[in-house]
Amino acid sequence: MKHIIFVDENIPMLAEALKPCGEVIEYSGRKLSRNELIDSGCSALFVRSTTNINSELLEGTTVRFVGSATSGIDHVNVEYLSHNNITFAYAPGSNANSVAEYVVYSILKWRNITKSEIQDKKIGVVGYGNIGKIVAKYSNYLGLKILLNDPPLKDEYFVFPDFVKYAELDDICERSDIITNHVPLTLDGSYQTHNLLNEQNLKLIKPGSLFIHTSRGGVVDEKALISKHNEELLYTAIDVWENEPNINHELMNKVMIATPHVAGYSRDGKIRGAKMMADAFKEFSELEPDYTEINQELSQYKPLHSDIFSDYDKLYILLQKSREIDEDTKNLRKILNASNGKTDVFDELRKTYPSRREIL
Repeated sequence: MKHIIFVDENIPMLAEALKPCGEVIEYSGRKLSRNELIDSGCSALFVRSTTNINSELLEGTTVRFVGSATSGIDHVNVEYLSHNNITFAYAPGSNANSVAEYVVYSILKWRNITKSEIQDKKIGVVGYGNIGKIVAKYSNYLGLKILLNDPPLKDEYFVFPDFVKYAELDDICERSDIITNHVPLTLDGSYQTHNLLNEQNLKLIKPGSLFIHTSRGGVVDEKALISKHNEELLYTAIDVWENEPNINHELMNKVMIATPHVAGYSRDGKIRGAKMMADAFKEFSELEPDYTEINQELSQYKPLHSDIFSDYDKLYILLQKSREIDEDTKNLRKILNASNGKTDVFDELRKTYPSRREIL
């Protein structure tokens, strides 16, 4: 069987890797239509978070495999795929280290702005999945005291490491100097996370604290966060937004760091995601992708020794150079404030995002 394979143009190297497996067609994420899939006879579809996977897109198509090169899957109707016997794969953890670097940089920037030492300050980590685990590890390296919240894991009697202390969410908001959340966006079930951080618990956060938001837009109530900013001093780093790509300009202009959903966009994270997609399609199709370019790129990842975490100033400078997050903030504000309401510029910033390598 010859596969017709659709690959989002923003997934690096995957199209090249899959050429031995069939005819590869690259497309723009938000512009993909069901008619394109039907007319082409597409059998395998690879997406990012800009493409919603549901019956509206797939009904009547010949798609039998969907791969999302993302760690989150709130854009995917997994139940629909399962009901229609469509194989699904995604890339959990592929960009976890990239997001963790973003969190570390935010902490060190906050330290520099406030002229305060972070040794023994409390960080509240909400969510202990792939990203939360690395954030907690790096926070321990920085000498922070770690409060952790993850009700699903707690209810499963998960054994958390000795260097963290479990706390309820309100307790984390009230006691922490730094709060960072790393949960999926879930709208139903026992562990809903929509507006998990809201007016009631945001008001508990101490003035002058650092609030980092890199999970999914919708986990934080943005109106409540704006109110918090208007009432007291709060340092905030935001990478994910409600209603992307039509983001809240007022909030964007109030915060310390504002980026266009690129915390996980390191070159290394993207390539790991591409490899996980190639691996999943290999298992599905029993065809062999060409891993040559992917493996060459992955071999360039050379993390620094953990000793670097004891030199805050040096680590701050190194991350500043490697990730250029302040430049991302400057560009987002400049372009969106001059955009006259155009929403495509947000996606364009993501599409044209420069290659940034991880160092941790």
